[in-house]
Amino acid sequence: MQKQETSLFTPAEAAVLSQLSLKAVNNAIDRKTVPAKRGRGGRLLDESAVIYLSLQRRLARDTTPEFRRRLSAAIAAAPERRIVDVGSLKVDLDESRREVRERLKELRRIERMVVVDPAVMGGSPVFRGTRVPVHQVADLLRQGEPVEILCEDYPRVSEELIRLAPLYAEAHPLRGRPKKQPWHARPPIATWRVPISDLKARETSDR
Repeated sequence: MQKQETSLFTPAEAAVLSQLSLKAVNNAIDRKTVPAKRGRGGRLLDESAVIYLSLQRRLARDTTPEFRRRLSAAIAAAPERRIVDVGSLKVDLDESRREVRERLKELRRIERMVVVDPAVMGGSPVFRGTRVPVHQVADLLRQGEPVEILCEDYPRVSEELIRLAPLYAEAHPLRGRPKKQPWHARPPIATWRVPISDLKARETSDR
């Protein structure tokens, strides 16, 4: 029987799935707490590493670096085991594995509903069948815009996809400087010149 190919995740994807910060994920890689593979896109992590990172979110304050390295190695050695032994301690992986796989389902769901086409919005990721940029919706949510308002503003995008937009944006951050808006290079529609004396007179009258 052919062995199923193992999924690999970028540090940004691993951060989303484990609910750790990207900085914490990169620190774990740099300190060799979790093993990383080299790919075209840089460093990659397998599912056992992501499950460990999900556990690290809960255990980091109560465990030593040595314990965390041993735990990571134990999970990597038996990625499908429900419980792993670290010295005299037993660590249950079920909850972390379940959380990671549920978030992975959500991530894959939103990825299937996003299109990147150079002919649409300059290649910015948009929701399939629309010209609505995913990162723009994610930014609005982060700024506190209610989901209900965004559903009204973007009626062709479902509430589920709007809620999942930050998941996609965090797993697939935009690279480089923000693109300039198309009107930045255009001349102003009109200009007005106001003499300084008029401004001073208005300021005096407002007092």
